[in-house]
This record gives sequence, structure tokens and C-alpha cells, in this order.
Amino acid sequence: MLVLTIILGVLLIIGGIGCMFTPLATFLAAGYIIGIMLFVYGIFALIRAIQTRAGVLAYITSGLAIVVGFLAVFRPGGTLAIDSLILIFLAIWFIVQGASTLIMSIRRRKEIRGWGFGIFVGIIGIAAGVISIIYPEVQMFAVGILIGIFLIEAGISLITLGSFFGTASSED
Repeated sequence: MLVLTIILGVLLIIGGIGCMFTPLATFLAAGYIIGIMLFVYGIFALIRAIQTRAGVLAYITSGLAIVVGFLAVFRPGGTLAIDSLILIFLAIWFIVQGASTLIMSIRRRKEIRGWGFGIFVGIIGIAAGVISIIYPEVQMFAVGILIGIFLIEAGISLITLGSFFGTASSED
């Protein structure tokens, strides 16, 4: 099992490096992954709703997840729609997060010693959101690279975990 953990970690690192070298393809694949996740989630949520005799809302949300996941994966352009939603949600999140950081820093400038840094971070967040709206292709590459970084980090964690348990069990 430890060897498999280390092998999986190495594969994640290789996949992460591949994602970083092809960030646009990685970003475009995210729509498929989210579509599949929605579809699978919807099926399990529906099964759970039936088992627990949940309310109507549980049936509606699980049914919607199944339909949206199915359409995203099997309808031409479905994953592109999800990819577009990812870009829109991230841009809005950048703007809202930046604005809330900016407002909080201004309101608490007497209480917080480094409040100027909060203003700087808030402005950067708002700017990142606006740039993401104006130039979505920049955000596509950034998301692809971030997915690659995440996979590399997950791979390193698995290798470390496998190595740690490998040495811990050999000391016993």
C-alpha cells in the first residue's frame, strides 16, 4: 500500500507538470470534471434522498445536479458553458473579496496596525476581478496553472505520507 501511495504521488506530480505546460487544455478539461462530479453527486444524492425519505427540495437538487452534469458532459458546448461559469464566478469572487478586504481595512484602520496592506490587497483583488472580466483568457491560463500546482502539491504530500509511514513501520 505504501508503494502505491508513492506511485500515485509521482503520477500526480507528473500530471501536475503536464497541466502547467498545457494550462488552456487543463482549464477546458475542468468543465468535464465538474460535469462528471455533478452527475455522480446527483445520483448519490438521489439515492440518499430515497433512503432517508427526504423532502422535495432534496429530490429537486439531486435531479438538477444529474441533469446539469449530464448536459455538461454529453451536450456539445456544455462543458464550455461550465468553463465560462467558472470564469464568471472567479471574477465576481475576486471583486467581492477585494471589496470586502478594502472596506474592512478602511473601517478598522484605527484597530489594525497594517491596515494599509489590507487596502493594497483589496485593490489588487478588485483589479484581478476586473482584468478577469476584460481578459478571460488570462484567467484561463491562471486556473490551468493553479490546477497543476495543486496536483504537484498533492503528489508531494502523498510521497511524503508514503515515505513517513514507510519509515515509521520499519522502526517498529
